Amino acid sequence: MADRTERVTLRGMPSSSPAPIPAEGEADDRPVDAGERRTARGPRSARRAAYVASVALCVVLVGGASLWYATRTPAPAAISGENKQEAGRVFTVVPMRSVSRVTILGMIGAGKSVAVVSPFDGTVRERRAELGARVNTDDILVMMDGGEAESRFREAQSALLKASMALDVLNRWDNSADVMRARRTLESAEAALSTYERQAAETKALFDRGIVSRNEYDGLVQQRDTQRVGVASARQDLQTTMERGNENNRRLVELDVANAKARLSDLKQQVDGTIVRAPVAGILTRPPASGSATIQTPTVMDPGVRLTRGQPIFAIADTQTLIVTGKADESDVNQLRIAQSVTISSDAFPGDSITGRVIGVSAEADSGVGGTARAPSFEVRAAFTGRSDDHPQPIRLGMSARMTIETRNNPSAIVVPIEAVRGSSTAPIVRMRDPRTGKERDQAVVLGTTNESGVEIIKGLDIGVTIVLP
Repeated sequence: MADRTERVTLRGMPSSSPAPIPAEGEADDRPVDAGERRTARGPRSARRAAYVASVALCVVLVGGASLWYATRTPAPAAISGENKQEAGRVFTVVPMRSVSRVTILGMIGAGKSVAVVSPFDGTVRERRAELGARVNTDDILVMMDGGEAESRFREAQSALLKASMALDVLNRWDNSADVMRARRTLESAEAALSTYERQAAETKALFDRGIVSRNEYDGLVQQRDTQRVGVASARQDLQTTMERGNENNRRLVELDVANAKARLSDLKQQVDGTIVRAPVAGILTRPPASGSATIQTPTVMDPGVRLTRGQPIFAIADTQTLIVTGKADESDVNQLRIAQSVTISSDAFPGDSITGRVIGVSAEADSGVGGTARAPSFEVRAAFTGRSDDHPQPIRLGMSARMTIETRNNPSAIVVPIEAVRGSSTAPIVRMRDPRTGKERDQAVVLGTTNESGVEIIKGLDIGVTIVLP
């Protein structure tokens, strides 16, 4: 076969340097450069890469357009135009639990407080306890100087002895010295009168026979009459003396004895009260403020302070039972009752809530102090157990607390959202939809309480009806 040589000009290669293509069956012994090989394969790879990139770009653009169209295009039901009211929200009335609660802020105090007072008029000799400390029964709080009390105690002992001796005399009054003396005086007067009467009788006989003179007889008669007066006086003295021991006088002396014993017992307690002890266990606090202007509690109970009897020294708060005291608004107070369950919580003692009971609702409003005008409020008190395993931290007096009282719980109430109620406060209405015709109408309702779930409807709606929300 004759040798045939073709010249092909490749794209990207200069035409001035054609490369001979060997004939079929002939080996190409010409050296081939690496750059020449890449140039020869370049157009096909470039076209393939451009095609893949174009397809990927189209997919991204179509997906982005679809997503934008889906998000920007309104729902068919909202723009269908068949019923423009479908654009509003609807609510189907179903029975649900309606709970009304009243929350009251208050302060924790002791359920019971026992005042410790000065036992007698005297001065403080030593103080053994500090305010805020926990004390037990019979712990020594204050030691008093008992000199004055002991002196008064001795005087009371003397008065009791005198009254007891006087009562003993009256109990044996019939044999008393005064009665015996009056009896002897009467007996002596009667004996003298008997002598004078006998002499007068004898002298009268002698006078009648002319033996004695008239003057002698008249003298004896005068002595007899005088003695008769003396006997009458002595008899009256005895009667008066006997009356001094009658029941009324004896009762008076008995009362004196009883008073002397009571005073002695009181002074004995005062003397024994030289050491003032805690009557109960609890927290030692400041004494309650006294309403008397004459009795003022000293600010510091230091040795040497002068105290009067009955003056408050300390108060011991019993923490077995604690009380939360708060103020309820006049719109809520009529919903509160004695013995209602109370949930007590506070940020000061975190943990589970404590359950208590309402123990007091004031019947008189506290409208302000010192002429300050404010909304009437009523004091509410709830009691709970002071010690609880759920609160390892101690609950201290004066801490703030919240009282949550459940005033109403209806498990099958009709409750609608607040925005469903229209109209005025005196004539509230809701908009209802007829499920058969789809028409809407206004329905007058009677409102109940409002809570976190909505407004309770007492009258005007039934279970299952559909209402339209604005």
